[in-house]
Amino acid sequence: MTTHVEARRYRPEDASELTALLNTAYGQLQDRGLNFTAATQDVETTRQRVAEGVCWVVEHDGCVAASMTMSVPAPDEIRSLSEHAREPGTGWLCQVAVGPELRGRSVARTLFDVVCEWAITHGITTVGLDTAAPAEHLVTMYTRWGFAHVDDVHFPGKNYDSVVMTRGVLGQPDNEASH
Repeated sequence: MTTHVEARRYRPEDASELTALLNTAYGQLQDRGLNFTAATQDVETTRQRVAEGVCWVVEHDGCVAASMTMSVPAPDEIRSLSEHAREPGTGWLCQVAVGPELRGRSVARTLFDVVCEWAITHGITTVGLDTAAPAEHLVTMYTRWGFAHVDDVHFPGKNYDSVVMTRGVLGQPDNEASH
């Protein structure tokens, strides 16, 4: 099932609702034993993480119900762990979240398409992301979107390994991923 949604740019007054969304969405992963930062982050952390990039949100019933941030360059922490995050022309997806009420309706894919349109106009050629290796449903979704597994990393303080995935912004494989 798909739902027609309109993505819009994040506004500072969205910080509390975005934090609640992130806590809820990532809280379900935390319930599986994965200590994602977004599961417990406060409003100030949300503001700091959004400030590292450009964030889009989708509203549902008047509340922020989905989000995706593109950081250019990638956040320092992933850049210190993976050469793929240091590649010129690479944007990094962060704080991807869809509330339970919109899951299974292609909302994340709609946000991703908006992010890619923005990336193309800003000279981004590759999109990267990292996600917990045990979150198989997320790895599968990103693989369906054309991302290739290019690296494995372990963030300090996390109780899981992460998968690094990249793809060309136009959908073509990233050069490293195609070897």
